[in-house]
Amino acid sequence: MSFLKLRQMLFPTPKRSFSHTAKILAKSTKQRLKFEHADVPPYPYGPSQVYKQSNFGLYGSQKIRFGNMVSKKNEIKTRRHWRPNVHLKDLYSESLAKSLSIRITTRVLRTLRKVGGLDEYLLGEKTARIKQLGMGGWKLRWQIMQTPSVKERLRKQRIALGLPLLEEEQQQEILISDLKKTSTP
Repeated sequence: MSFLKLRQMLFPTPKRSFSHTAKILAKSTKQRLKFEHADVPPYPYGPSQVYKQSNFGLYGSQKIRFGNMVSKKNEIKTRRHWRPNVHLKDLYSESLAKSLSIRITTRVLRTLRKVGGLDEYLLGEKTARIKQLGMGGWKLRWQIMQTPSVKERLRKQRIALGLPLLEEEQQQEILISDLKKTSTP
């Protein structure tokens, strides 16, 4: 038996050799969502059942719309559809300090510019904004909320509102105050 045949038996080449996605994840949306959101808290509104492509980008709750084209002459109706205007954009996240390649609709892109950037859009607190995020936006929001800069920002908001600090934050406050006491003469 030749070396190549033995190698092919031991290490078979994948059928999707030019892809980064595993075969099972490429076939099934549910499997891919389960894999990508394994360490993310559950999205309160669940995945989109109608327009599944919107689970992997920032679509702003847009989906394919259907209607009729009506001729002027004989008023004959012809069915048609309107798809969301989706683009693949590189957007910079200040809290992650890197550029992210995201599938995004032009409507959400306009909202991003109005709000002041990707981080501000994802950290919106109103229920309508969280519904618009979808599964993809929810995952990005969770990643951004794990960064130290956003944690510090949220801690300052809690202090300004007079809310009690979380246990982890209380321990950090004690450590910081102890360090200040020992460092100042």
